[in-house]
Amino acid sequence: MQQFYTPNIDLKSESYNFNEVESKHVAKVLRKRVGDVLNLTNGNGKIIKTKLSSVSSKSCIVKLLEIKDIPAPKTAIHMIVAPTKNITRFEWFLEKATELGVYKITPLLCDRSERKYIKHERCEKVIQAAIKQSLRAYMPILTPLTPLKELDLKGPTFFAHCTESPKKSLRDVVNGHSNCSILIGPEGDFSKNEIAWANDQSFTAVHLGNNRLRTETAALAALHTALIMNQ
Repeated sequence: MQQFYTPNIDLKSESYNFNEVESKHVAKVLRKRVGDVLNLTNGNGKIIKTKLSSVSSKSCIVKLLEIKDIPAPKTAIHMIVAPTKNITRFEWFLEKATELGVYKITPLLCDRSERKYIKHERCEKVIQAAIKQSLRAYMPILTPLTPLKELDLKGPTFFAHCTESPKKSLRDVVNGHSNCSILIGPEGDFSKNEIAWANDQSFTAVHLGNNRLRTETAALAALHTALIMNQ
């Protein structure tokens, strides 16, 4: 069953008209026909069952059949991650984090960041494609690139870094914190000043095990750990 992301759908309407890009995908790529069933989501907890009533590469129209409310996830993990120099690796993280069920993603700007700019619209498209593929009903929040010291975080916050200093295992401390934030630094790690600042904020310093991980691997491992420990 294919799913489409339609954030502006009018749930009170009897039908929905796909834009030209999506219509071409439905007609030419998926080769759907009149009468075929498609699922739509508004990214805010609604799954809408529809049936194609008109198909062309310029305009596809579906009739709304059923609207299903999907309960909000029990976890709300906020991943704060420094984008990698190779942007495709960061986009891979966005895709996989969305599939796993991340709640919010904040691209992070640090002292040692090699990438200081991202294309926000491009990142949103990666996330949209992932919720369609994974059949999620909730669209993760993607915030603008934010400098570390401008973060405004509430609730438990875990700060992963590689410096030799006392740290706790994320697996041991994240249990019971289904609504939390996890910070993952750039490929050169957080600077000493940033680590000192995080300690001043009373963030919990954590490690992810004995192996040194790439930024995107560490971020995905941390997210998965938080989700599993709070099921």
